[in-house]
Amino acid sequence: MKHRKQMGARSGPFRLFGWQSACAMILLLAGCGTGGDDPEPNSPLTTPMAFVVNQDDTTLTTLRLDGKFSPVVGTLSLGPAQPDAIGGVTFSLGEWIFVTHTAGNRVVAIDPIGGLPPILEDFITTNPANTLVRVGQRPTKIYRDPVDREVLWTTNEGDPTTGLDTVANCPNGGSFSVLHNSHLGVGGGELPRVTSSGCLSGRGEFFVVFALPPSQRSALVASRTTGIVSVLLELPIAGGGTAWSELPLVINLCNGQFALPSTVNCNAAPIGFFWSQATNRAYAYLAGRAPSEIVEINPTGTPLIPRSVQLNFSSSRSVSHVGMAPDGRELLVIIEDRSDSNHVVTRFASIDVTALTLMELTTPTLQDVRVAQFQFTPDGRQLYLLASNDSTGLSSTQVANQRKDLLVILDRNPPQVAREVSLPAATSHAMDLWITGPAGAGSAKGVVVTNATPGVNGTVSLIDPNSGRITSTFRVGRNPKMVTVYYYGLVRNNNQATPRW
Repeated sequence: MKHRKQMGARSGPFRLFGWQSACAMILLLAGCGTGGDDPEPNSPLTTPMAFVVNQDDTTLTTLRLDGKFSPVVGTLSLGPAQPDAIGGVTFSLGEWIFVTHTAGNRVVAIDPIGGLPPILEDFITTNPANTLVRVGQRPTKIYRDPVDREVLWTTNEGDPTTGLDTVANCPNGGSFSVLHNSHLGVGGGELPRVTSSGCLSGRGEFFVVFALPPSQRSALVASRTTGIVSVLLELPIAGGGTAWSELPLVINLCNGQFALPSTVNCNAAPIGFFWSQATNRAYAYLAGRAPSEIVEINPTGTPLIPRSVQLNFSSSRSVSHVGMAPDGRELLVIIEDRSDSNHVVTRFASIDVTALTLMELTTPTLQDVRVAQFQFTPDGRQLYLLASNDSTGLSSTQVANQRKDLLVILDRNPPQVAREVSLPAATSHAMDLWITGPAGAGSAKGVVVTNATPGVNGTVSLIDPNSGRITSTFRVGRNPKMVTVYYYGLVRNNNQATPRW
């Protein structure tokens, strides 16, 4: 196996917790256990892993999912403990793992394949060849570009009060950063670096979709606060390479027109943003409209918003989540029904994006369940939902009947509840799916669920989706609020479950 080029030794915050000294030099993913067993050779290449973000510790715990040896490989510090310092985790076709360090205005790059210390590389803050290209202020979400999967994007939300990125010197809003890495090669792999960055006209939370072929290469960035969509185009630069730049005009989601950003005052509040490979168009869920609606966006055509569909449910029903099915043809709408003063009920609706028609589904219904998070399997045959433990807005009787600490597994054809799994008591839960099977059509072999309570050490439960049985639960760091499953070749197989954003 060819190893990547390695950086020099690290010091300071890059230390491990809870390992014996003999294991410390093997670092994050070499599979060192505490029970006396030796790790399997090249375990990062053969063993599925889960990365757990312990928000209150600002650490990352690595778990192996195959049931062999000690499941907790180790815990890596990502810097000094800071509240909600970690924004997101993803990985690339080049097999690097990236973690946005929101509080530190930087991105952590981790090499799980090289097998030589140090696996934790430098924080990425700048491109060494160009000090003007850097990660912006408060990087939060991180996306893998589905067209060039060696490319990662961060959205940088800037100052939490003004929404202006003072690190990237953006006068009107936040910013974006584009990172690149490469496969292993004869001369060693290319270390991750920032290749492009730019200012955005929008502010606050951002959502990104990428135009897939045959559409023109572009990225669309929706701003929740300002209700606009920025269109970013890839442009050649002198000396080779490309950079990304925002068009001078943005899409005003309130009227479907191109406009100067300074003239837009739109409260559409897009909080869901999706690209459909079935129509080659984008779809935004506008939660700020009354009633809320789904709009179709064609950034290269006229009109810009050719169609829309209102989610005009009764006053006692509200949309809690919207998500795109893996085939790109269906938007799933999850509805919270509070019409019964004694029970809250989760219902479902479906939008066929080819016709943009809404159909409410009669089954299944989930009584006394609110949804916190959901994921499709890549084959689209199952839906995994975590119940919310939040009771805000419910009547006292609805609260008393609310079912918490629950994972629900739904079959989609025919639509029915396949299994329900009771989870360890916690304030909140997060999950990711361990997917196996044919490329782009895998199913869940396992479910990894975090059980998080602020201020205390949490746990992670591994669940067999076929039986609904919790096979093991073990302790991790404080307040484990995110988890991401990784294994070598997952991106190449296009077999990751529904992205969280």
